[in-house]
Amino acid sequence: MVQQQQQRFDSFLEVITHADKFPHEFDPKNPDEVHHAIPFRFNSQIVGRVLPSTLPPLIEYNAAQTPGPFEIVEGEYISFATWVDSFDKRNQVIENLLKTWRENNVFKVLKGWRNEIFPVYGDASQKNNVAFVIERAGTPLFGISQFGAHLNCYVREADGSIKIWVARRSLTKQTWPGLLDNCVAGGITYQATTKDTIVRECDEEASIPPEISQQARNVGAVSYFTTTEHGLVPETQYTFDLELPLDFVPTPRDGEVECFYLWSVDKVRETLLNNEWKPNCALVTIDFLMRHSVITADTEPDYIDLTYRLHRKLEFPTPHKNKTASATRAPLVVTSNCQQQ
Repeated sequence: MVQQQQQRFDSFLEVITHADKFPHEFDPKNPDEVHHAIPFRFNSQIVGRVLPSTLPPLIEYNAAQTPGPFEIVEGEYISFATWVDSFDKRNQVIENLLKTWRENNVFKVLKGWRNEIFPVYGDASQKNNVAFVIERAGTPLFGISQFGAHLNCYVREADGSIKIWVARRSLTKQTWPGLLDNCVAGGITYQATTKDTIVRECDEEASIPPEISQQARNVGAVSYFTTTEHGLVPETQYTFDLELPLDFVPTPRDGEVECFYLWSVDKVRETLLNNEWKPNCALVTIDFLMRHSVITADTEPDYIDLTYRLHRKLEFPTPHKNKTASATRAPLVVTSNCQQQ
């Protein structure tokens, strides 16, 4: 049975708020523990956030190790202990912790172990800015910022109208079973590129061959910070568009997708407001509708707010490659061919 969503939305802004629901400002008087999440610090950077409910098992684990791998100041922050001073040591500390928690059934989220390693950014001394890596299933426990790539597949009819290929998630998926999804999507694992991720997921999820998927265009990104029963999920999704041939039909391959639909934009709008989508995929779809002038400034009263909310500024480090700049730069010379009239 398809997972039933009870809430219907009155606006696209409500759709976004449903996904981007971590508070923008903390209220110390609010009893909800999200208002009391403490920073996971690495050097001067905040690389994650930890809920109060995660701290007792972490404190217990830390006390059982000699020496303890973490510095924990309750109500203030956590960080690695000073002896955990290299990429390899940080990786080993995180791996040992999560495997112990998994073996002891400490957190339910670890039952969904993926064997997918995600990068955690924040070490500017490294060319890729990666401070350490972490098993994907453990990221919500530390509020680690995740990155993914989502693909909007569409066709253009003879009259110029657009139809969108929409995926329905497998009914046996561990997360969000049966909800609507972007045609192709996947998390960006350590050392993978955004385009590599799209091409791989196209093949695995939708049987789209490389000669077609390589034509996907990176058109931007959306960012948000959500909460789930498993923890904190700040995410950025690189967005891609791919216009498929009219006679091509995506086909489920790896069991992640139940089926695909080719829908009009009106049908897609209806299902968004009916809360039939996986929340973050709804954001990617709204972004697509705005970029293709289905949602416009003249027809959508919340247009500017939608734009702001689709691109939340997160407090965490991001991917980058250090740029090698020459010691000296040639002076800029401005010339003009314009003549005085």
